[in-house]
Amino acid sequence: MKRTTVVYLVALIALSMSFAACAKKEQPAASADPSMTRPTIPPMNAQGGARVERVTTAKSVNPDDSPGEAAAAFAKGDTVYVSLWTANAPVGTELRARWIGTDGKQFNEDRIVTDTAGDGYTSFYARNRNGWAVGNYRVEILLNGQPAGSVAFVVS
Repeated sequence: MKRTTVVYLVALIALSMSFAACAKKEQPAASADPSMTRPTIPPMNAQGGARVERVTTAKSVNPDDSPGEAAAAFAKGDTVYVSLWTANAPVGTELRARWIGTDGKQFNEDRIVTDTAGDGYTSFYARNRNGWAVGNYRVEILLNGQPAGSVAFVVS
């Protein structure tokens, strides 16, 4: 899979949307299907006690970046969203999403740095204009450079 097939400008859009979401203090809504949230690495504490929770793949996200239609399986032409809840994030918290392809190699990395403190959802997304290759993929989430969770999805 080529890097050029993934939308890089999404980071700028997601960045502006996630800043507002990180400042929200409300309790998150429960995921539509808890089995869709499969963190494989336990949440880690970082500066200020920041942590990542509920890493979820979805076919859409809501305006607050929470997962819309949670899913673990996607079609070749789908856009894949990853939504995650960040708690106790101070200003300057860095979130990264590393997209791992069917060959086990990283094909993209998105980065967001918060400009407000607090809790909230953040989302990343990727699409392949030529269609995803069939197989298993993974997205690894890093919080201030440290592993904070991951989620797998399949394209069939």
